[in-house]
Amino acid sequence: MGVLAATVALPVAARGRLPERLATHWGGRSPDGSMPLWEAAMVPALLWAALVAALVFAGLRGGSAARAGAWVGAALLAGGVFLAGAQASIVRANLDRGDWRDAGSVGAGVAITAALAVAAGALGWWGGRRAADTARAAGAVGGGEGK
Repeated sequence: MGVLAATVALPVAARGRLPERLATHWGGRSPDGSMPLWEAAMVPALLWAALVAALVFAGLRGGSAARAGAWVGAALLAGGVFLAGAQASIVRANLDRGDWRDAGSVGAGVAITAALAVAAGALGWWGGRRAADTARAAGAVGGGEGK
């Protein structure tokens, strides 16, 4: 819920300092695509909802809990950090601009966001693997009951 709230709240909270349309795509150093504020707030939220739905669906289909936990943790953390960071970069680039074509660059923000997303994904993977190892060890100590 935090990622969903952040992706929607960032542009809405800054709406008084944003142009009517936000630059949302850059071709090199300058923006070459825009969206109205409501759409710029909803698209990342819908992408997050789709990611969560896909992971829930994949979880319902079964498979190895150990592998699933690691992948789910990695996907949720990396995806959440990337979407929230990209949204923050877009809002920052559009702040106090009269027109979306005047938006600043998102290059540094996206590079930092991508690096943080990779680190968050690795942390999620590690946490999922560690939880699976702990659960496996607890099952071995308990004699494998409940299998």
